Amino acid sequence: MPNSGLAAPAAIITPTQTAQAVEATMMSEGLRLRVGPHPEDICAIEDLSIGESIWDLATQRLIDINAMACATLDAPQLDDMGLRAMPITTPAGRAFLALASARIMAPAPRAIPDFGPTVFFRFWPEARLVAEVEGRPVLFRSGLI
Repeated sequence: MPNSGLAAPAAIITPTQTAQAVEATMMSEGLRLRVGPHPEDICAIEDLSIGESIWDLATQRLIDINAMACATLDAPQLDDMGLRAMPITTPAGRAFLALASARIMAPAPRAIPDFGPTVFFRFWPEARLVAEVEGRPVLFRSGLI
């Protein structure tokens, strides 16, 4: 799988690796998450719903999705929301993480990745979650922490 700037996780993720995981607010259709203890336990984000669980690399347990929403956005709309689109190469093509963390935002003007209307999903886990997305650690917060 091509490297897109994120390190592949070890079997058990360390606190240092957790701190280095990018923090995402949303993810586009076409991205797959690990939903169980085995690396082959993966599911497309568009196939998940409220009440289902995602495997947390940091705690090595399942974390429930308490709420979920979706919206169709294009690149300029995502950028207007203050989110940075990070392209991820998938077996089916290209998908995106929507990043909002100040620590990864470029201070200088940056190119907006070019993509048309794409469905983005946002979910709120029951707790802070380090999900495995396409084989890489990605931090999601519930908004309550």
